[in-house]
Amino acid sequence: MTVAMPWDSEDALTAALYQVRMRGAFYSWTEASTECAVAMPQFPGTLSFHIVAHGTAYVEVAGAEAVRLDAGRLALVPRGIDHRVSTAPGAPLAGRADLLPQAMLGDAFSVLRLGPETPEPPLALLCGVVAFDSPAVDDMLAVLPSIVTVDSARHPVMAALLPLLARELREPMPGGDAVATRLADVLVVETIRAWLADGEAETGGWLAALRDPQLGAALAAVHREPGHPWTLEVLARRATMSRSAFAARFTAVVGTPPMAYVAAARMRAARAMLAEGRSVAAVAAAHGYGSEAAFSRAFARVTGETPGRVRRSAA
Repeated sequence: MTVAMPWDSEDALTAALYQVRMRGAFYSWTEASTECAVAMPQFPGTLSFHIVAHGTAYVEVAGAEAVRLDAGRLALVPRGIDHRVSTAPGAPLAGRADLLPQAMLGDAFSVLRLGPETPEPPLALLCGVVAFDSPAVDDMLAVLPSIVTVDSARHPVMAALLPLLARELREPMPGGDAVATRLADVLVVETIRAWLADGEAETGGWLAALRDPQLGAALAAVHREPGHPWTLEVLARRATMSRSAFAARFTAVVGTPPMAYVAAARMRAARAMLAEGRSVAAVAAAHGYGSEAAFSRAFARVTGETPGRVRRSAA
């Protein structure tokens, strides 16, 4: 008898969020006692988050109005977008966050103080830059706005996570990096869930398709088994739709035809395996290709890279 596991959920959004895995890139506890701004440079393939412990901060992305963050409010900036974090819109720039002098408390955590050190600085916030291990996360980040904000006070899980994460980073203990990374995993997922629950995710694309009962079932199946020999007919059956209706609706909502989406999802999963050091032959077999040559051609066509180059880069 096959036992259903939690990650086998037919709920497409649950299945997608379950796949989110992060590795902590860098965290910084930042205190400001003077009016200033810090520039966050572009870091491709990452997501930045900023959590205000006390005081008020502003997050500014080029071409958009500054977003105000009061205590307990969290902002996500996806896709490595360059931005500023400031005490007030138009505040003088102190410099780039990664180039400013700061006290390193470990390989991946620092304390950054802007202005004279005081027992109770007017502004204190936790900032982080994280990279993802999950190959499907690009789809999620692609449809998020340039700044996602959530009030933790409205969401108990987030309200509980914020002080735990801040404590792990401010008071490093053995194993603290691992604990902080797991907490960051949950925090980002909870932020996205909270954003959806607050009704702010009126968007098309991948998230809209995941929330669609019919399209979502097909997407969840592809995410679970990207190497399965999917056909338009099989996917349409998963969505309980005719082939023509499914293809038209999928393309309209997601923005790409179903089989093109399958090819991209398959190659993202393959890329993740190659980056882990798996052999090209093993990855090809796992994704239904009878030869390395056929897989390599398909991989290069979809990603613009060769499997060997991805393996060498990861090494």
